[in-house]
Amino acid sequence: MLSSNSDLLWAKIHLAEGRLNAASEQFWTHPELAHLLPVFLVQLHRVMQAGLHLMQTARDRALTFTDDPVSRIVAPYLDQHILEEKDHDDWLLDDIGTLGITPAEVASTAPVPSVVSLLGAQYFWALHIHPVTVFGYLIVLEGYPPLAEQLEAIRKRTRLPATAFRCLIAHADNDPHHIADLNRTLDSMPLSEEQQMYIALSAFHTIDAVASVFEDLLALHATSSEIRLSSLRAS
Repeated sequence: MLSSNSDLLWAKIHLAEGRLNAASEQFWTHPELAHLLPVFLVQLHRVMQAGLHLMQTARDRALTFTDDPVSRIVAPYLDQHILEEKDHDDWLLDDIGTLGITPAEVASTAPVPSVVSLLGAQYFWALHIHPVTVFGYLIVLEGYPPLAEQLEAIRKRTRLPATAFRCLIAHADNDPHHIADLNRTLDSMPLSEEQQMYIALSAFHTIDAVASVFEDLLALHATSSEIRLSSLRAS
C-alpha cells in the first residue's frame, strides 16, 4: 500500500510518463543527433538559469509563511539545493563553448515555447498557490537523469568532443543523490490533500513540457533540413 508522499507522487508520475519516454527516445536515437545536441544544450542552459531563479523565488516566498509547517521545510531544502546547483549553468556554458558556440550566441538564442511553458507555470504555482509545488518540477527533472554509460555511447555515436558532455555527466552522477534527498524531504512534510494535488499537477506539467521541448527541437530540425534541401534543389 502506498503511504508516503513520495510513493504517492511517483505512482502518479509513472502513469503519466509515457509521452516523455517516447519523445526522449525519439530525440536521443535520432540519426542526426550530432546536429540536434548543440541546440538542446543551449535550451538546457536557459532551463538551468531560469531554474535557479525559480528556486530562489519559491524559497523567498516560503520564508514569508512563518507559521506554515510545510514552508518551514521547503525553504531550507531549497537553500541547500540552490547551493548544489550553483554555477552549473556556467559549467554548461563552458561545455557549449567547446562546440564553437559563444556565450553571446547562447544568450541571444530565444527559448523555444515549451521551455517558457516549463518554467512559467512553475512561477505561477510558486507565487499564487504554494512554493511546495516546485517539488513536482524538481522531482521530474532530477528523477530522469541520463546514465553515464548512455552519455558515453551518445558521445561515440555523435563524435562530438567529450568536453561537450562534462555537465551532463556530472548530473548523471549527482542526480540519484538529489532525488533521494527530494523524496526524503517530501516524505517529511505534513502535506494537505490540496498540496499533494498541486505538486502532482506541477509534475504532470513538467512531464508534458519536457516532452514538448524534445518534440519542438525535432520539429525545428526537420523544418531547417527541409529548408536546406529546398535551397540545394533551387541552386
